[in-house]
Amino acid sequence: MTLLALEIMAVNNLLDTSTVSFSDIIGNGKIYQVPSYQRDYSWKEDHWEDLWSDIVSITDNDSIHYMGSIVLQNQGDKKYTIIDGQQRLATLSIIALATIRLIQDLVNNDIEKEKNEERIKILSNKFLGDKDPASLTYSEKLSLNENNNSFYQSHLMIFRPPINERTLRDSDKLLWRSYNFFRTTLQKHFDKNLNGEQIATFLNKRVAERLMFIQIVVENEVSAYTVFETLNSRGVDLTVTDLLKNYLFSVSTRTDLVHVKEKWQRIVDTVGLDTFPAFLRHYWISKQKLIRQEYLFRAVKETVKTSIEVIILLEDLEKDAQIYIALINSSDPYWIGLREARKKIKELELFKERQSLPLLLAAHNNLNTEEFLKVLRMVSIITFRYTVVSGLNTNPKEQYYSQTAIKISRGECKNANSISQELKPLYVKDLDFENDFSTLSIKTKGRSRKLARYILFALENHLNQTDIDYEESPATIEHILPENADLEWSLERVWELKRIENRVNFVSTKMQSNDQTVGATDRPSMGRNFAFF
Repeated sequence: MTLLALEIMAVNNLLDTSTVSFSDIIGNGKIYQVPSYQRDYSWKEDHWEDLWSDIVSITDNDSIHYMGSIVLQNQGDKKYTIIDGQQRLATLSIIALATIRLIQDLVNNDIEKEKNEERIKILSNKFLGDKDPASLTYSEKLSLNENNNSFYQSHLMIFRPPINERTLRDSDKLLWRSYNFFRTTLQKHFDKNLNGEQIATFLNKRVAERLMFIQIVVENEVSAYTVFETLNSRGVDLTVTDLLKNYLFSVSTRTDLVHVKEKWQRIVDTVGLDTFPAFLRHYWISKQKLIRQEYLFRAVKETVKTSIEVIILLEDLEKDAQIYIALINSSDPYWIGLREARKKIKELELFKERQSLPLLLAAHNNLNTEEFLKVLRMVSIITFRYTVVSGLNTNPKEQYYSQTAIKISRGECKNANSISQELKPLYVKDLDFENDFSTLSIKTKGRSRKLARYILFALENHLNQTDIDYEESPATIEHILPENADLEWSLERVWELKRIENRVNFVSTKMQSNDQTVGATDRPSMGRNFAFF
């Protein structure tokens, strides 16, 4: 027995801890439900490949493979809620579906039709669902959470492809792709020797009997929640999203729970399941103290303790979700009519800047549009100087951005000038910037090519007082200097580049500030220089 199992056995009100096979779990008329607070289906190709590799290994070596723990809450009458293990059970059910579909293909091709139809019936009853002998009603073995169950039952369970995969929610897309992955993989595994008996044996004996779990059964919601947190403390793959959803739902009153679920779902649908942990952290450190991701759930839990506080938190999150998505996507409709904002967001995308998001959230929520645009320009220039050109340690950036965001949220910083003073230590001084810029080397292939174009167009726009978009313009880097220049490349053009460089240096040193600066002893200003580098 693992250390994890021993720890969980110490939790009160546990009914049973045992080692079982997948066949034991799915058999004997048991029915499983993924609760609403659990995450949507999230396994991807890496997970599917790892699982398939384990299955092939036990098939080739005639061995067993431990799949870890599965935690269940007994609801009575052979019905169980899945506290942990839903990703594995859902994927194994998809493998069962793909295997049964492979036998159905044999039936469709009139290969041992009667025998294979009988195999399909037996395997479906065992792995997917069967009729109750008394009521004669059909019961599925597994029901997923409220977001995924409709697609799982109405498409996967009856082998009906979606009309348009692109319109599916992300988790339903993963379910569908998982099914297709295992269907294709199984076809390759059996190659041309498609045989109903071999395929059925693979599922019924290899997968069902050689994949082993440590099964832990609890009897009430308190025990379930305790086990859920214990799993997380032991490093099991439970994200802050899982923990927070579970906690907020458990704190909410029955009256509020419907509204809490609706708000939660709107937030997750807006930012996406994968983005939610980062969004939650950036939201939190824009108002509270800087905190690492692993301590985030605990911090929220210590602050939000009542149903009313849950609703307040979710309302605030829902409000910030829209702007957060816009801040990481320059193409978001939110920026229609705000060309300058969209331009700066696109620059931050190019610079791969995310640490400033708490600051930008706070600035957007507390400043007017004009001041917010100044902050956007400020962050873009700081990022270009500090990260892109000088390549300095990024840890101080997050600290200063979070501290300043909190001051903005508390009303202590009310305009761009006061914010600039808070961020002054992040602004690389001109001499250091010029030295770093003079030795900057950027590859002109792949993603870095965009950065090279951005810099060249910024220089061009500044020198000629133009406003050409580096992405939309047809001009190429080849017009500046060939990537594979030969000896015939004229010396005159090299000297022309030198003249441009001298002109840039001359203009740069002549730039004066009429505004309060991010470094009063330096040249840069909030106005003129913040439109350049």
